[in-house]
Amino acid sequence: MQMREMGEFNFIKSVADDTIYDMSTVICGIGDDCAVYKAKKGYHQLVSTDMMVEGIHFSSKTTAPFDIGYRLGAANISDIAAMGGVPRQVVIAVAAPPDGNSQRLQEIYEGLKSICKTHHINIIGGDTVRTDGPLTVSLTIIGEVPEETELYRSGAQVGDVVGITNTIGDSAVGLEALLDNARGYSHCKRVHQRPEPQVYLGNVLRSLGAHAMNDISDGLGSELNEIAHASGVAIEIDETAMRFHPEVIQWAKKKEISPWSFALYGGEDFQLVFTIPEDIVNEVSALEGIQLIGHVVSGASGVCLRTAQGEKKIIPAQGYNHFSK
Repeated sequence: MQMREMGEFNFIKSVADDTIYDMSTVICGIGDDCAVYKAKKGYHQLVSTDMMVEGIHFSSKTTAPFDIGYRLGAANISDIAAMGGVPRQVVIAVAAPPDGNSQRLQEIYEGLKSICKTHHINIIGGDTVRTDGPLTVSLTIIGEVPEETELYRSGAQVGDVVGITNTIGDSAVGLEALLDNARGYSHCKRVHQRPEPQVYLGNVLRSLGAHAMNDISDGLGSELNEIAHASGVAIEIDETAMRFHPEVIQWAKKKEISPWSFALYGGEDFQLVFTIPEDIVNEVSALEGIQLIGHVVSGASGVCLRTAQGEKKIIPAQGYNHFSK
C-alpha cells in the first residue's frame, strides 16, 4: 500500500505499539502533544540527532528497510556512548514520498524498535510528513551521564595512551563487498548493515577515568584529528599496534591497498576511540574488545602514523564529509 492510500494517522497507529522498553523513565509516550520523561537527579542530559537520506546514506541495493532503522538507531546510540552515557529516549521524524511503500516504512520502524529494545530505549514520539524528495528519516536521542563525568573530545592530555574498541574498517569493507556482490565477508557485511554501538565499553572507560572519547563514524583519521585539535595536542599512532579483522585484511589484499585505508577513511564502524592516562592502562587493556594503538604527545595539533620502519606519516583530517565532492 502506498503512503497516500494509508494516510498519516493510520500509519502512525500501525507503528505506535511496542515502543516503551523502560517504563521507569517515561510518564507519557506517544499520543499527546509532547512526551514526558523523567530526568534522573544527579545526571546531566545528553542530546544528539542524526539524519539519513535515501541515495546519500543508504540504498536499497545494500540496505534492507529493517537495517535502515537499525543503523539510524545505532548512529545515535553511538553518540551517547562516546560521552560515556546511557541512552534513554528517542523521537523519530520521517519525510516520505506519497507513492512510497508503507510496508517498507513499517519495516524501518521495526529495525529501530529492535535496537531500541536491546538497549532499553523508549520511542516516545515523532513526526511523519510528505516530501516530493527522497525518503528521509531523522532520529533525536536523549541520554544521561552522571554529573561532571561526561567525556569530551577536548580532554586528551600529553602522556595519554590512545585506544579503540574492537576492530575498525569492517563497515567500509562490508559496503564495498555488498556493492561488488562479493561472496563471503559475512562479518563485514553484518557490521555495515547492523553495527553495534559500544555503550557498555563507553561507560566502563568513563568510570575507569578515560580523558577523551569520540565515536568512529567518519573514519579514524577524522576522529583522531577532532580529538587532537579540540585538546590542543598531537597524536601518534603505531602502525604495528593495530589488529584488523581477517576479512579486512583479505579484502585489502584483493584490492591491493592497505587495510589502514579502510580504518582511517572508511567510517560507519560506530566503535570508540579514546585516550586514557598511563595509570589505568593495565585495567583498560584487560577489558575484552580493547586495542591500544598510540600515544598523545606534545606538539602542533595533528595526527601521524609511525610506520614499522620508524617513519612518520601525517594523517589528514579526512573522512566522510557530506559536502565534499
